[in-house]
Amino acid sequence: MVVVRILGGLGNQMFQYAYARSLSLKGYDVKLDISKFKTYKLHGGYQLNKFNIKLKKADPLAVLYGKIGLKSNIKEKSLLFNGDFKSLKGNEYVKGYFQTEKYFNKIRETLLNDFVINQKLSINTQKMEQQILSTKNSCSLHIRRGDYISDEKANKIHGTCNLDYYHKAIEIINKKYTNTTFYIFSDDISWTKKNLKTEKIVFVDVKSIPHEDMYLMSLCNHNITANSSFSWWGAWLNTNKNKIVIAPRNWFIEKENEVACENWIKL
Repeated sequence: MVVVRILGGLGNQMFQYAYARSLSLKGYDVKLDISKFKTYKLHGGYQLNKFNIKLKKADPLAVLYGKIGLKSNIKEKSLLFNGDFKSLKGNEYVKGYFQTEKYFNKIRETLLNDFVINQKLSINTQKMEQQILSTKNSCSLHIRRGDYISDEKANKIHGTCNLDYYHKAIEIINKKYTNTTFYIFSDDISWTKKNLKTEKIVFVDVKSIPHEDMYLMSLCNHNITANSSFSWWGAWLNTNKNKIVIAPRNWFIEKENEVACENWIKL
């Protein structure tokens, strides 16, 4: 058996699940350890249960006391792809973020099915869904602030994408496609309204429900992400074959990484 720890916000949880799911399709008996959410209260807690995920949870007591015979703990040491994590011996407990599609790009169709929302959408999301689907050319744009601003530790690790990044990204989309409507998602929508100025803009200013916001992002023809795993998944789940995805080149201030996909435009 392989147990993969699930921790962090929705985007992080989805990266960890995607990695675990790829192992399961290679024949490993994989379970998810969600026991840390008893004390981890940030970002809405455990959220994978909003989707049609197929992996089962590990017994928290079995994980705690090692009753399932786990022989070793393996921890991701960097944010770069490590092929060793795809060829485990078994009976291991695995910790990591696995923030690159290289761990699961061969199972895209499986993940698209697993990450289908399993409950009815809110009324506001249904209305926005119809608006986006009726827009001839749409592009989501995500501005992440929140703890990236308020938490000193998070700010030192991530930083934030500046307005120049977003204006350059908008310019690229507008040069390629005329009459684009930009749907703006942010955890600080009031700041965004004051500071982001462009034509044909719709602020998604409704009560935020993370998995529903991500779904709305995925409906847009194109995507402009923040340095955020949340909008990363909004773009990755977008099934438009002609989509343009623009992402920040420097996902972290100092840490070398491979988060942005190879076929995305990096600024």
